[in-house]
Amino acid sequence: MGQPELDPEQFLTRLKSENQVLRWEPLPPRERRPSSAVDPGGSRDSLDYLHAHWALPDTFDPSVAGAGLRGKLVGLFGRITYRVLGPYLRSERELLAHAVRVNDGLQRRCDALSARLEQVEEDAYRRQADEAQNLAKLALWLHLDPPASGTAPFAGDNGHAPGIPSSTS
Repeated sequence: MGQPELDPEQFLTRLKSENQVLRWEPLPPRERRPSSAVDPGGSRDSLDYLHAHWALPDTFDPSVAGAGLRGKLVGLFGRITYRVLGPYLRSERELLAHAVRVNDGLQRRCDALSARLEQVEEDAYRRQADEAQNLAKLALWLHLDPPASGTAPFAGDNGHAPGIPSSTS
């Protein structure tokens, strides 16, 4: 008949409450914080605005000139202006289109990094919990079966750890 398996956490809690015999105990894992990710909706609004307003006009709209002699002069001046500035405005349009594509790529990369950060935080939290549980088991094991006094673990023939010379040699 074997002993029933002890739950180290329950045993540690009971020992601490009954007689405070353990001088050391592992630190508990830190409290989990809420997700640090920023609301992705806010940044998406900015990208939607860029997508809707990036294109510069490349032709003159005669409806803004109005009617009458003044409208005809404004229309003529507008067409001449757009004809002269056309190559520049097209290159500006290409530049803005490229800037919007770069912003889209950066947004996707930031989203991927945010997801990866959350995964790393989750992994670190799990690791802390596993380490605390492992250290609690170690504390329990050392309490139940303490090493004999005067013997060093891993001691070689000269009483020192292997590979480490004594101070007298």
